[in-house]
Amino acid sequence: MLRRLGLSAVGAARPAAASLATRCAPLSGVRAPAARAMFQRSVASTSAPTPSPQTVDTTQLKLSNELYAEFRVHGRPYVVTEGDRVILPYKVKNAEVGDTLNLTDVRAIGSRNYKLVAEPIAPELYTLKATVIEKTKRKFEVREVTKRRSRRVRHAKSKGDLTMIRISELSVK
Repeated sequence: MLRRLGLSAVGAARPAAASLATRCAPLSGVRAPAARAMFQRSVASTSAPTPSPQTVDTTQLKLSNELYAEFRVHGRPYVVTEGDRVILPYKVKNAEVGDTLNLTDVRAIGSRNYKLVAEPIAPELYTLKATVIEKTKRKFEVREVTKRRSRRVRHAKSKGDLTMIRISELSVK
């Protein structure tokens, strides 16, 4: 009976699943304004401030001829240099073959001796562009799906989408 009411045996209240979801859910969706404000405050206090373009000295990176960048696409990190090919494990719907993409979620830019790290770096500090080379599919895969204590075997067929891009420009402004 106590567990149904959200109380433990000592009498302290435990957070219900719905209230926990409203505290930890992303900002999209309909929630109470107080919960949204609490979430924004916690994110603002824990994240590092993004350095403004006026305060960052990038002269050492400008002089380097070998730059690399770490960027994220849908939460997946990729470390690239100019001329690298990157295979994205999905179809980029709004881009066609030959289109140029401007990658803006860059977490680190560096060379052999220097590195600039922020969450994310201000786009005014760098240029990272990629060209869509190919939109294709993975090889055809058949996977056997079974359930316990059942003889039935279902064959799940999959042929996922891929997008291949080439890093065409990587520079520090």
